[in-house]
Amino acid sequence: ALACAWILGQQMASLRPADRTVQVRGAAELPVMADLATWTLNFSASGNDLLAAQQDMAKNIDAARTFLSGFGLKPEEIEPMSLSVSDAQANPYNQNATGPRFTLTSGVAVRTSNLEGVANAKNNLGQLVGGGVVLTGSFGPNYTFSKLNEAKPQLISRATAEARKAAEQFATDSGAQMGAIRRARQGSVEILGRDSYLSEAEQANKVLRVVTVVDYELR
Repeated sequence: ALACAWILGQQMASLRPADRTVQVRGAAELPVMADLATWTLNFSASGNDLLAAQQDMAKNIDAARTFLSGFGLKPEEIEPMSLSVSDAQANPYNQNATGPRFTLTSGVAVRTSNLEGVANAKNNLGQLVGGGVVLTGSFGPNYTFSKLNEAKPQLISRATAEARKAAEQFATDSGAQMGAIRRARQGSVEILGRDSYLSEAEQANKVLRVVTVVDYELR
């Protein structure tokens, strides 16, 4: 759900004497919570028997599904990734004659609105590894806010209101009267992470920000 509290309203004004207008900027920010999480887990299996290695990989996938379902993730939210097979004997540059012939890599991709379940699963990945799964990579979770179009009207309205406040204050301070809007420009809406020490994608808590620039006539 969209957060209700505005955490920033900023204004800036500058006079343009040539055409008796004042240019004002209004900035607004809105805290929001992501509604989608994506996460990938990569596994490997190896051996000299291809069929046995494939069976080990299938066990990895099944174990991952069971593990993730234990944190409330639904079967349709867990998709197996493509399987890659490397044959050491087919590589003429491979000098490691003592290693396993076949190495298989695959994994699962998670896409869900269950942010809490994903976070809890990541914090307990040791359980999956402890069950014998050879985990070679964990990418994410990454969090997305997909309701930007729903939030835009509130955000832009607030930024425009802040710009008008700046114009009204400037007119009062300069002994002028504020007239009609001569021109208005809206910047793109930015999606920022709440905390500066993490990337935006890593954070479920996000901040929407927009800046509106408006020119008002002065009389």
